[in-house]
Amino acid sequence: MRQSISQDRDGFHVLVGEFALPADTWKLDPQTKMTVTICNLFVNHEYSISDIARALNENRRDVILVLLKQGIIRDRRVREVTPPQGIERRISVVSPKVQLIQTH
Repeated sequence: MRQSISQDRDGFHVLVGEFALPADTWKLDPQTKMTVTICNLFVNHEYSISDIARALNENRRDVILVLLKQGIIRDRRVREVTPPQGIERRISVVSPKVQLIQTH
């Protein structure tokens, strides 16, 4: 069964539903091959991050970084904060150097 694009897996929001493999992968440099393999296993074969790390003898952090850099998963460290609708949350800040001038 295929997962829909807007699913959470391994604690991350998945942004893509399918990963297209490049032609002639045998011509790619080792780092690019590793990136393609990680993305393919995660997206197309639905391996968990831990399973990919174990299968490729990589650490979990590096697998996550590849998926983030390739736009496969959303970065949890960045929050998209929007104020509730109908509530104005602007705060006016007055510099301490501003002096009020009184006119008589």
